[in-house]
Amino acid sequence: MTFKRSRVAAATMPTLLIILAIVVGLAAFSIGAAFGPFFNVIVAPKECWAALDVKPMLSIWIMVWIAVFSTGMAIYNMPITQRVLVESARASLRAQGSEMTAEQLQGAQEIMMMIGAFLAYLSSIMLLVMIAGTALVIWVLGAIMGGTGVTFGRAFGVAAAAGVIRPFLYSIYATVILNMNPPVIRRPEDATTMAPTLGLDLVLSGPDTPVWLHAFFARVDLFLLWYAVLIVTGCVGVMKLSKGQGITVATILWLFGTVFAVGFAWLQTSAGG
Repeated sequence: MTFKRSRVAAATMPTLLIILAIVVGLAAFSIGAAFGPFFNVIVAPKECWAALDVKPMLSIWIMVWIAVFSTGMAIYNMPITQRVLVESARASLRAQGSEMTAEQLQGAQEIMMMIGAFLAYLSSIMLLVMIAGTALVIWVLGAIMGGTGVTFGRAFGVAAAAGVIRPFLYSIYATVILNMNPPVIRRPEDATTMAPTLGLDLVLSGPDTPVWLHAFFARVDLFLLWYAVLIVTGCVGVMKLSKGQGITVATILWLFGTVFAVGFAWLQTSAGG
């Protein structure tokens, strides 16, 4: 009986190895295909757009990796997020002429720990909503301009691929800066200006700069410029718009984001008194 079992095992071993090799090969190919557009949009954008032009569904893989990286970075930065939330609450009370007691501070820390954890795990969903909203704008603008390759799936591919810049490259940069130089919150509105940038705010903003103006300067940023270039080239390569139309789409997206950022900063300043 034992002899028969060992003969069966010996006979089936090559087959199992072949099946395992095929599975591993297919997995490696799938991972390469899945990672391809995600990394190519950074190092070889033309290849990314060519792949999305042929198979727009690859944008789903891009979103998977965006969700993984954004959630991972948010979890890693959770202590900083919780600290900023606590310091912002203390600054708000200080602006009203009061201060937290030790018990209140401990309670606030526990609450902010839960909020920080919730925001960390919610980050990928918020990014998906933002990318879907961007895709909707690109789709509508492309349809108005009469592009020959305008579909929502293609618009979503352009928005997702261009969106890699923020959760991947910018998140790494921001994490390094925030850990090297942790933010100090003295006023409630300081939380609005704590996000590291590579923009005009580094040279034009100072301690007395209005928060809304700082938000505007921060929108003229190298990461956003890179994002805009990807939007332009993606609109041309995937949605078959002209270069001028792609520039128009990227400009309108930048204006939407700038109006929102400046308006949000102004509202926070107004709320703070």
